[in-house]
Amino acid sequence: MPVPKLRVLLAQLPVPSSPALNTPLAAGYIKAYAEARGLGACAQIEILPRGLADSAGDAALVEAIVARRPGLLGLSLYTWNSERSLAVAHRARARLPGLVVVAGGPEVQPDNPWLLEHPALDVAVIGEGEQTFAALIELLGKEQPSPSNAQWSAISGRLSSIPGVAVRSADGQVIFGPGRTALDDLSGIPSPYLAGHLALPPEGMLMVEVSRWCPYSCGFCLYGRNMGPRLGSRYFGLERVLAEVAWGREHGARRVHFVEANLNLVPIFWPLMRALAELNADRRLTFYAELRGEHLTDEVVAALDTANVRVVEVGLQTSNPAALRAAQRRTDLAKWAAGTRRLYARKITVLLDVILGLPADDADGVAETLRFLEREGLGAYDIFTLQVLPGTAVRREARQHGLIYQDRPPYYVLATDRLGYDDLRRLRYELKLAAGLDPDAVEGLPSPRRDALDNERSPEGLVERVAWPRHEDYAGGEGAPHPDSHALRGKAARLSAHVDVVIPADLLAPFTPLLAGWIEANPTTIFDLYLVAGEAPPGPAALRAWRKGLPFTPGYLDRVAVHSAPSPDPPHGRVSPRLFLVLPWVAQADPEAYAGVAQIIWRYDAPAGEALPLGAWRAAEGGIWLRLDPAAPPAERAALLREARAWSTDSGRPLWCAQH
Repeated sequence: MPVPKLRVLLAQLPVPSSPALNTPLAAGYIKAYAEARGLGACAQIEILPRGLADSAGDAALVEAIVARRPGLLGLSLYTWNSERSLAVAHRARARLPGLVVVAGGPEVQPDNPWLLEHPALDVAVIGEGEQTFAALIELLGKEQPSPSNAQWSAISGRLSSIPGVAVRSADGQVIFGPGRTALDDLSGIPSPYLAGHLALPPEGMLMVEVSRWCPYSCGFCLYGRNMGPRLGSRYFGLERVLAEVAWGREHGARRVHFVEANLNLVPIFWPLMRALAELNADRRLTFYAELRGEHLTDEVVAALDTANVRVVEVGLQTSNPAALRAAQRRTDLAKWAAGTRRLYARKITVLLDVILGLPADDADGVAETLRFLEREGLGAYDIFTLQVLPGTAVRREARQHGLIYQDRPPYYVLATDRLGYDDLRRLRYELKLAAGLDPDAVEGLPSPRRDALDNERSPEGLVERVAWPRHEDYAGGEGAPHPDSHALRGKAARLSAHVDVVIPADLLAPFTPLLAGWIEANPTTIFDLYLVAGEAPPGPAALRAWRKGLPFTPGYLDRVAVHSAPSPDPPHGRVSPRLFLVLPWVAQADPEAYAGVAQIIWRYDAPAGEALPLGAWRAAEGGIWLRLDPAAPPAERAALLREARAWSTDSGRPLWCAQH
């Protein structure tokens, strides 16, 4: 009897705050490469639709996977999605006996034991994935495991002979296969865009890979590792790159990100810039690129400007010579600064980074880096904490430099031999504040939706907002529906990855079991809970105790938030649920008393014909929920809304506003 086609499902989950950037490029390459080699005859390869991958909560993702009944689930793992992806796969496999879970991406490294030993993972792809994944599909397509996994022992032995894999044996051991030699020439990988495997969502950024190579060996970076020391033909040709850019224009792209660490060093740079200047003469496309600052001559920067490259990364990280040496980063600081100033002169937005916690760096070294930026007349910068990434030199040399770091993503350094946790935490706070950045912000955490108190949303059939009962109709008493109703319980499997919940504050207790169930089913969903209260709101101590009693499984964003705590034990904070206490404008409450517990939002009902009390808003602290009088003339409502938004931008204070 012929073996049925192997059903392959590929998935990539997004950075929580940036789903529009979640292009599953690796999945597209794998599908295009496998089908170009005729493996479509033994496998049906599907990429999880972006509407689900980008927006669905954990339970909805499990349901989507189970509904497709794959025999092989392939996951693209990055720091921001690896824990979540494997947890979802574990739940899906419990309902799909015989499912083989395969993971690849930069997270998959021989020195990352928590991932390689994860109970959800059967096969790990180390390094470049197209050849390895094609070999896996070919083997499994001929001999699929039975639901009882009785064949797995024999199959895992054969899988472990494939170069570039680590296989979990029947007794739970991780067996490494031989190393994989990277492709000598990338021209054998078809374009997933031109082959029709990837779509471009509205407001999405087109990701165009240029090469898989980097001539540098910075100790904290993984780019280009496991892929050979020389460029050779490991870049895509000019015709291919331009065809993908043209495809993006035809499909409505406005932004293009060149996936390349050193765009101005690749052989196709000059013909690419000349071609883009012609193709993009109307400047409809805006390009984003990473560049090597020392090589930014006047001619190079002029070419970037003409092609409409408007946003660039040029690094820096540190100007401390000892830290540069320890991180194996070769930077000619004078040339780098001169090249960066040329970008400013062309009004190109420059992203500069300063990393805290680098080997051999200390508080004086960080201060000198900031003085260097000031002396050289350079602009705004961002502050990042060193990530001790798997597969990097800083991880191999961590003991040498006294690096203590998280064992799970994002792998933040917590202390070094020169900076304790308190020092790193203080420096991070002070430098963020000095750079005009919110020191309490959690990188990767989505911002609260400013229409959360008013608008209904339901993308891809998912639930993004629950208002129970509708606050404008609720007066308390016997008419309120029970929060444990079947209709509300059933939402757990349809919740999105970011959910707004709006309820009267006096119904918090009966609502809690339902919310707890939703959190257990969707541990990585960001719940924004808006408690609409009267003039006697719940106190901060009661809200703090209530939040502490909810289910909690630490994840990526919670570990990003580690610096919110005075101690790194445990090495995480807690980001969800976020609490917002909505109070009448006339209520008496001190926002500072709720700091770290809930954000106060003052509800202001704007009377028709009256000016907004902008000064009083500023004095009151907290956010503002502006409710415009629906009976007021449209022009008046529009003017008030513009004025309120301008106030919010100027003051830096959040504004929620009804559109009616």
